[in-house]
Order: sequence, then C-alpha cells, then structure tokens
Amino acid sequence: MYKNRVITLVFLAGLLLAACAGPTPQITPEVEEEPIIIGSSAHLSGWMAVYDGPPRLGVLLAIKHINETGGIMGRPVEFIELDGQTDAAVLGRVTQQLIDEGADVLVAPCDFDFGAAAAQVAQEKGIVAISTCASSPMYGSEALGDMQFTLSMWNTTMCAVASEFAYNEMGWRTAYVVTETSTEYHTSLSDLFVKAFEHLGGEMINVDTYVQGDLDASAQLQRYMALPEEPDVLFISSSMPDVGTIVRQFRAAGVETPILGGDSYDNEEFYAAVGDELAHDIYMSTHSWVGDDSADPKMGEFIELWTEEYGNPPEYAYNTMGWDVVYAFKAGIEAAGTTEGHALAKALEDMVIPGLSGAIDWSTAEEGHYPYKEAFILEVQDGEVSFLYKTMPEWLPPFK
Repeated sequence: MYKNRVITLVFLAGLLLAACAGPTPQITPEVEEEPIIIGSSAHLSGWMAVYDGPPRLGVLLAIKHINETGGIMGRPVEFIELDGQTDAAVLGRVTQQLIDEGADVLVAPCDFDFGAAAAQVAQEKGIVAISTCASSPMYGSEALGDMQFTLSMWNTTMCAVASEFAYNEMGWRTAYVVTETSTEYHTSLSDLFVKAFEHLGGEMINVDTYVQGDLDASAQLQRYMALPEEPDVLFISSSMPDVGTIVRQFRAAGVETPILGGDSYDNEEFYAAVGDELAHDIYMSTHSWVGDDSADPKMGEFIELWTEEYGNPPEYAYNTMGWDVVYAFKAGIEAAGTTEGHALAKALEDMVIPGLSGAIDWSTAEEGHYPYKEAFILEVQDGEVSFLYKTMPEWLPPFK
C-alpha cells in the first residue's frame, strides 16, 4: 500500500526532559536565533489524560534532543502548552490562546471527539496540527481541512489487522463485540472490526453496547453468559477506566474467551485495573512496541536513553507517539523551508517519515490524509506484555 517515496528524515535518538506533573514547562534553549514554537493543547486532566500524558513525554524528549543537536534549520524549538481538560469547548479556547502566543505548529490531542476542536482552530488560522494518536477515520483532511494530520493509523487499519490476526493467525471463526457508545472512536472501532472479520468469513454472534461511566458490566456479562455457546473471541471496544472494569468483570466471572481490542488497552491503568492474575489471553492492535528492539532496531537506543533520564524504561506504545510527531514536524519544516501551513502540509504529504511507532505515509489532502502505517499486535499473558508482529492489512474495511 505504500507509495514509492524517498524517506527524507533520518531518525535521531535522544534524551528526555521529564515532567508530567507540576507547572507547565517552557522549553526554550539559550540560542540567538528566533525559535520555532510548538504548541500543545493535549488533555492533562480528565479521563483523556491517560492517553495524552504518555505522548506528551515523547514531545518533551524530542524537543530537548533537537535543541541539543542543532534545532530545526538552525533555529531552536520552544514549547508552550495549555490543558485541554478533556473538554472540547475548553480545547478550542486554549488552542486559540496558543496561536495568539505565537505557536507555529500544534500538537493536537489523541482523539477525534476531544481533539477535532484543536484541529478546526488550527485550520482556520492556517496552521498545521498533528494529533499524536487520534485513530478515528474522521480525523483527516476531509472533515478537518488540508493542514490537519494524525500520526496514528486509522481504525480501518487497526481493525483490519486485528481481524486478520483473529481469523488467519488464531483460527477464530466467531466473535462477540462489546461497544462503548460514548465516542466515534469506540463505535467506528467496533463497526470496522465487524466489517473486516465478516469479510474474512467470520461470524458475528452479537454486538452489545456499553455506556461510558457505568463502571459496571454486569448487564453485558449476563447477556454473554446466556449464550448457548461461547464465541471464539470477545472484541471489547472501550477506553479507560471502563475497559479495565469490563475485562476484569468478565475474567472474574470465569469467562476465559480470548479478548481482543485496540490501542486503548495499552496503558498502565488498564493493566493495574485488570491485575496480573486476570490479565491473560488478551490481545491488542496498537501503535508500537517498546519492550525491546525486536520490532525496530532503533528502539533499543531509545529505551536506554529513556531509562537513563527517567530511571525506568518506557512502557507503552504511546510513549513513542509524541516523539514521532515532533520529528515529523522537523522533517516537514526542513523540507518545506518554512512553517507556513500550506507549504508544510504539502511537504508532509510528499514524504515517508520513519519513526519509533513505524513509518507513516500520508495521502494527499484530496485523498483524506489517509495515514498508511503498520499496526503492531501485542499479547498479554499473566500481566506480561509481548510483541507478536507488525503488519499492514491485506484489505481495508470501508469507513462509509
């Protein structure tokens, strides 16, 4: 699926400036040149903070390293941020404030429902924004404009790879789906998995629903236990804190069916909520693998440098996403020779950018800025996560 393009960015590994808590950091090196300002309106509070916090550390890491190794086009990088608060109205206001304060480009939050407001403001002001990990197919140029991108694969890829793993690799032929109905991410993830699994020949037993914030999956569990025969796989589309509750309640009730899901599983709160004893036969289609360098030879150095700075290794795919966003900006700005929105967007469209979360190749704005990117399949057994493989799908389910 990848187009033949020249890879224009050489990956540079580096050190991390830590700090998720405390006052908003201002990263501005002591250099005479006028800085390039990267703004971020990621959610540092509310339930989305669990998904925006880990990429934020990658942003800080990349900016520190870039400033230590010559900047972008010889210019230092300055970082400013404001909390989107997991509130679309607040997000729109703080994004505008970041632009008023001089942001040249923007790091947008990790979701369509809670990130689109940032992209819409950026588009109106002629600024390129890249979401760290919004995977909804709505997050592209068709809905948000020609200067808006996401570093994540879309749910089309995530679900196609998940269904091919289920059907082709594991031999599962029947599936039961539980869908959280709160966001477009959750609903499209389930819908696309159903399409992809049935395309392969799989049978859907049922598509159940769940309301975010219930923190009680007893009704869904009761319907599942009433089935005359257990399905081969249970696909749960939900985010923390609810997905941890759902998985734990099913496992605690004796449901041993393999559980499959998307990138929302890959965070510390999920593993803590489920617990090692119940966290088995769980699989996810996600962004990267940070356990070792088996998926990417550059990862070993990244882990070593991260550990040197933090005292512990990176743990989740999301740790790589902010790093890759900043290096995508670096590649695009250097290719375009400017931060001007249209020129920068065109430069990003015309290159393939390698990264710790895999190479990304965006289509043109007319084609939606589709992110051609591999998905990683991870396995959880007894609370321990391992890498299985990464791949592009053979077939993509239609979003519309």
